[in-house]
Amino acid sequence: MIEFHPVTAEDGQWAQPLLWQSGYASCEFSFVNIFMWSHVYHTQIARFENRVIARSESEDAYHYLYPAGSGDERAALEAIVQDARSAGRKLVIFSVTPDAAGRMEGWFPGLFRFEDVRDDADYLYDARELAELPGRKFQKKRNLCSRFERDNPDWQFHPLTPDALPAVRRFNNEWCQLYDNRDDAGIADEHRAIELVFQHYGQLGLKGGYITAGGRIVAFSFGSALNPRIFDTHVEKALYDVTGAYNIINREMARAFCGGCQWINREDDVGEEGLRKAKLSYNPVRLEPKWLAMRNDEE
Repeated sequence: MIEFHPVTAEDGQWAQPLLWQSGYASCEFSFVNIFMWSHVYHTQIARFENRVIARSESEDAYHYLYPAGSGDERAALEAIVQDARSAGRKLVIFSVTPDAAGRMEGWFPGLFRFEDVRDDADYLYDARELAELPGRKFQKKRNLCSRFERDNPDWQFHPLTPDALPAVRRFNNEWCQLYDNRDDAGIADEHRAIELVFQHYGQLGLKGGYITAGGRIVAFSFGSALNPRIFDTHVEKALYDVTGAYNIINREMARAFCGGCQWINREDDVGEEGLRKAKLSYNPVRLEPKWLAMRNDEE
């Protein structure tokens, strides 16, 4: 039996080390992501032996993060199947790697069908490349950073400390009201998630920064270590009408916080064409697949 409870910032103390043990590369295995989106997706969390199980819910289904940690993986999956059955809910397991899908098929032949959802794939980048923007393939990005520096000779990158949070929160509130943002339901959900993180910023092991130019904030970002090899960029916001603002915050975050990492995960594109184009333009090393697993006897 799995004993779930609402996710709290304090859960990171036990959950984060277990998530790290699995070494998974997708952003869903970041405790920060589990916590920050918990109010949006009605997420609960549980410890099953030495594995983390997170469960979100939709109208007729339970959605489970693939169990991460150490110990009996098959037993954790059996407990998930029983939990959904006991509640009379359809079962969806997300962030399933191809290797994990193979193990599931070996343990439960024919029980699951798997779906590779391109819109869910995470973009992984070489950390050194995002910091240095080397060679011809990054020429346009270097030009945009240079343009920003010329246009804003007084620009500065600042670590996002607790003292700076009020100003960055004001910037984020204003950003959400820009252009078409105010009518975007996805941005409204993200705003709730960011506000939750800001309320617990000091507890979550976050690293963040913001850019000022001309006496005002023009961009900010924060992320956390997904595991010792990968830094996960959770949020990146900049003013659309400041040329190069997105490029400069991306570069400076990589320089400030990712020197000891091999890769940077900039998460998925949620199927948005413009966001997909922007993420591909930074030359990802690979796309990290995140398969869905659903029971074959459920429609």
